[in-house]
Amino acid sequence: MPYIDVLGKKTYFQQSGNFQAGLKTILCVHGAGGTSENWIYQLSNFNKCNMIAPDLPGHGLSEGSPSDSINEYRDFVLNFAQALEMSSFVLMGHSMGGAIALEFAIAHPIVLKGLIIVGSGARLRVNPSVLDALSKGRCPVENIEYSYSKNSSPAILDKARLAMNDVPIDVLKADFYACNKFDIMNRLTRIEIPVLVICGEEDRMTPLKYSDYLCNNLPNSNLVPVNNAGHMAMLERPDQVNGAITKFLEML
Repeated sequence: MPYIDVLGKKTYFQQSGNFQAGLKTILCVHGAGGTSENWIYQLSNFNKCNMIAPDLPGHGLSEGSPSDSINEYRDFVLNFAQALEMSSFVLMGHSMGGAIALEFAIAHPIVLKGLIIVGSGARLRVNPSVLDALSKGRCPVENIEYSYSKNSSPAILDKARLAMNDVPIDVLKADFYACNKFDIMNRLTRIEIPVLVICGEEDRMTPLKYSDYLCNNLPNSNLVPVNNAGHMAMLERPDQVNGAITKFLEML
């Protein structure tokens, strides 16, 4: 399994085959309580670009501690990219990962060829009942139902619940607190690089209006709604998501 040292901590990551010089590279950042496995259908389906997905600190197989600050995760992404000697890449983020990617684009636009935001927004307020449950040490598994489309099979939802139950409470708590504090609504226009915004049409966690707002305020952006998908569009409808990513790469 591939690991790399990032500021003295072992960081686990997955990549799509062997790294090939000369191809575009996409660095994928997962969402709250997630891991690089959230990108499994992207990692396994692209051969015309390098796709790399780390587990954030304290998540999955990575050492370190989770953070309640989007900016601290942003700095980790920069250090991870530098450790892999990535000087220019496309940054893709889902949900909390989208927040990290947007903050990164504001702070370090020079290293980015483009940005892909999946199921995210310029502000990510968390339901107070979720924060209350986490503060009491309870895993909010009811969130799973709202993360997938209404037509998702019970088997998929059960698998997702089991995965969430395996995530330490301190990781979920830190991530959701980080999301709740995130707000760049008045800074979006500073992001001038090309941006692809993807959102499931049935997303109830970060509804389509969040993505509409992003595109209405990002100077160089395009929105792709995903049919029959909720918040986890890249897992539910990878064919549509991967097609949108491919077209975006061709334009860069």
